[in-house]
Parts: sequence; structure tokens; C-alpha cells
Amino acid sequence: MFVRQSNIGIISLLSIILGKYMTKTLELTSQLVSIPSWVGTGCDEIKVADFIFDWLKANTKLDVIKQPVINGRYNIIAKTIGETPTRIIFAGHIDTVQAGANWEMDPFVPVIKNDRLYGRGSSDMKGSLSAMLQAIADSKDMPGLMVLIYIDEEYDFAGMKAFIKEYGSALSPELVVSLDGYTGKIGTGCRGLIEVSFKLLGKTGHAGRPDNGVNAIVSGTNCVAKLKRQLATKYSDPVLGISTLNLAYIQGGLNLGDNRYGREGNNIADIAEFVLDIRPASPNLDSQVVKAILSRYAASAKLELVDFAVRHDLGAWITPYQDISTKLDLPGIPETFGGYVDTQMIWASCGKPTCLAIGAATPAVAHAVNEYVEIIDLETTYQNVLNILKKYSK
Repeated sequence: MFVRQSNIGIISLLSIILGKYMTKTLELTSQLVSIPSWVGTGCDEIKVADFIFDWLKANTKLDVIKQPVINGRYNIIAKTIGETPTRIIFAGHIDTVQAGANWEMDPFVPVIKNDRLYGRGSSDMKGSLSAMLQAIADSKDMPGLMVLIYIDEEYDFAGMKAFIKEYGSALSPELVVSLDGYTGKIGTGCRGLIEVSFKLLGKTGHAGRPDNGVNAIVSGTNCVAKLKRQLATKYSDPVLGISTLNLAYIQGGLNLGDNRYGREGNNIADIAEFVLDIRPASPNLDSQVVKAILSRYAASAKLELVDFAVRHDLGAWITPYQDISTKLDLPGIPETFGGYVDTQMIWASCGKPTCLAIGAATPAVAHAVNEYVEIIDLETTYQNVLNILKKYSK
């Protein structure tokens, strides 16, 4: 059980906690970590957004605006003052996942131990965000700079979708840099994200005479298995690998109407509901292709596909590493992400510019109990952002 301290108590505690490690990047990381920004009952990103908005106003010469998104939550967009076209976009999100139980310390009071800063969001991604912000504040004015600080990355991509809807088609940047990356790596791409839900209708009958019915659960899962094999074999990419399918949810039984399912063992299940998470590696795979393939398999199994709904229909992103290496001299190993990174939306809507992800995160501790960021990685990320800004300011 942790006793939460007042904001004044936290701020005064920071100077003691930071001690010999005091740098501007580390101090800013600590301040952001101390402001909870997971999304749920009683919490969202508004307070941390207010802090960053005021910080940008006080520490940079950029034109800083709020872009409303939903329920008072907003993105922050900071641009070079004037009519210069956007040449480079730096982007990072401010939401985190919830802390949960079993932390050894209060997840919102930053603690330094063994050259690491502990706290929720320190790795994903308030540490990287702080390095970016501090480097921009410390650099000279750069024409054509845009900074996007956005909400809801961990949840439903509302912040990035709002940005793309308003700005995407109007921008043609030369470079997009996401700070949602990992230490020692240069992210060059990711698979997409397709999430669909649907129902399959079969035919009920007596369980003792299974040939008289069509079991929606059994035949439906067979259809999903066939779909999984088809996506892996026909929709792969030499860099991003295979398109994968995860059967995330299934429920079925005897159709009682009103989304109620009977559980009696002597009835053949005539309805099954599914949720699939698909990670497309190929640009030729989207939700409508999934629906078409699934419909064929369902028809051959004497099932009816109904209530097909799409939650996400997001494609893959890939930037050849040679495009990055010719423009930037950055340390790190090129690597594509196994999961989806919503920077892909900027890449897809802005003419597929050179796009990369860097950062101070350690993959094994993002979202984990006792999340931390290595202090040396904060400073490395800060320097990497400075170097990018110097190159593009020439």
C-alpha cells in the first residue's frame, strides 16, 4: 500500500531523488512520470498535456497549439513560427498503461536506483519524450520543424487519427521521427493491425446425430485456422515476415436470441462469435480481403457469415534502411517492429517519407511492473535527437 503524496511533496522530493544524476532530461522525465496519464476511470492525459503545453511555451520559440480530440483530451502540435513547409516531424505519445499491482514502489513517484529511473511510463515513453523535448528546446531554431505530442496510443489511436484527419494530406515532410523506439535500435517499419469481429451461423440439431447439423464453433474455428494458414503463406514480406492471426475471443452455443447462448450439451451449437487480431505484413492485405477469404471458407463449411465489423484496418510501414543511412548518421541496429506503431499513419498519409523510430525504451520492461529507463539511454536519445536537428538545420 502506497500513500500518495501531494504535488508539492513530489516536486520537492525530486531534487532529493535526482541528486548527483541531475540533468535537464532526467528532471523532465521525472516530472512527467509523476503525473499519471493512463486512460480510465478518474485518469487521462489532460494533466500531463497541460504540463507539456506550458513547458513548450516557456522553453521553446515554437508556435504551440492544442488540437481537441475527445472529452477534453487533446494533442499538442508545435511548429516553427512562419509559413515554412514542414520538413521534419518528431512525434511521441503521452498516455501510458495503468500501473496495476505488485510494484515495489509508488509507480508515480520516480525513484533512481542502479543508474535507472523507475516509474510508470519511464520506458514507454516519457523518458524518450523528455529527451526529444529537451533536445528541441536546447537546439537552435530549425525551419520546417513540427512536433506532435499525442494521446491514446495505448488504447484506440484516437490522437493519431485526429492528427491525420486534420493535417495528414496537407503535409509532405522529408523525415518523420517517432520517439516510440528502443535503445540501440533504429525502427524501420512495422506490420499493420487489423481487428475484426463477426458471427458464424450454423444449424442446430441433436448432439447424438451430428450429421444433421452444422456446429458453428467447430466448423468456425476450422475456418479461422484455414484463414491463418492462408494469410501466412500468401501475404508475407521479405523484411516484415509473415502476416499473423490471433484468435482473441470466441463464444458460442445454441442461439437463444438477443446475444444469448445456450450451454446444454445435447444441442449442436448453431452460433459462434469471434474476434481476430491480424498483423498484416503485405500491403495487399486489409479487412475486406480478410472478409472475402473468410466468406469463402464459411460458405464451403455451410456457415453464414454475419455481423462482420472492423475495429482497426491499418497497414504496414517499411522504410529501407539505406534511405535512413544516407540521410542520417545514427548509431543503432536497424530493426522492424513485431507490433504495430501508429507512426505508420503519418508515413501512409504523408507520401511515405523516410520514417524511423528511436528512443530510450527497454522492451522487456515496457508495461511491466517496476518499469524503468536507463539514465544513460536518456542522454543517448537526447544526443541522437540533437544530431538529427543539426543535420536538418544545415
